Amino acid sequence: MKNNNESKGTGSIAYYLKLNHSNKWGWRLNWKPICSSTETDLSKWIADQPLLQNQPRALFASRQRFGKGQYGRIWESPKGGVWVSAAIPQDSSFTKSIELYGLAIALALAQRIEMTGINVKIKWPNDLLVNGQKLAGFLPKLFYRGGRLRLIRVGVGLNVSNKVPKTGISLAKVNGHQNTNINFWSAEVLFAIENSIELCGNEKLLCKEVERRLWKKIFIDPKNGYKWNIKGIHSSGGLSLYRGGEEKIWSLAR
Repeated sequence: MKNNNESKGTGSIAYYLKLNHSNKWGWRLNWKPICSSTETDLSKWIADQPLLQNQPRALFASRQRFGKGQYGRIWESPKGGVWVSAAIPQDSSFTKSIELYGLAIALALAQRIEMTGINVKIKWPNDLLVNGQKLAGFLPKLFYRGGRLRLIRVGVGLNVSNKVPKTGISLAKVNGHQNTNINFWSAEVLFAIENSIELCGNEKLLCKEVERRLWKKIFIDPKNGYKWNIKGIHSSGGLSLYRGGEEKIWSLAR
């Protein structure tokens, strides 16, 4: 395990990684008590020290001042949650869509959380809900060059014991403050990122497991307010919808 600093954060996260498996990925970790955005600071870290193949990185912060979620929305990131951005070098012909990879992240983390007895639902394309309230969110990015995937980046926010807005929920609230060790959950997020790559190798199973955890069976078109029934998850990662005799696939590219 290579750490960019010897802070309590990275050392403790590394401990949980080693405790659970042999750390075959060889994560290089960085931790900051506060930053503007883990995405911004990860980009700076990569610019200063270019990524090497087979050496993924993850930058954690105890608090973000300007964390961002889907569509540039502000993600409130106070102390007590897991706020991380990761970069995973690749050299493959991986051709999955951004939606499908986002769902792989969602499913992988849902499975880790479910191991603690919590019932998790997935809100397409990349949120986890408990009792209809947001527990976690993801912001994945895929970078290609020469027709091959070269880099996967993903930002993850997980509410653990932090204060949350009215639409949010934390693990502490769900499980009565049991098992809210922030370093344990930081490692769990890294395990989920690792597992997400494997999940993408079986599209059929991935879509089936996401469908089983979908939060709702109704999708409302944000453009016109029309209600569509969700038939399932398309192999592209988009939503397969139907309304009357009409069917369509809804994706982030729309």
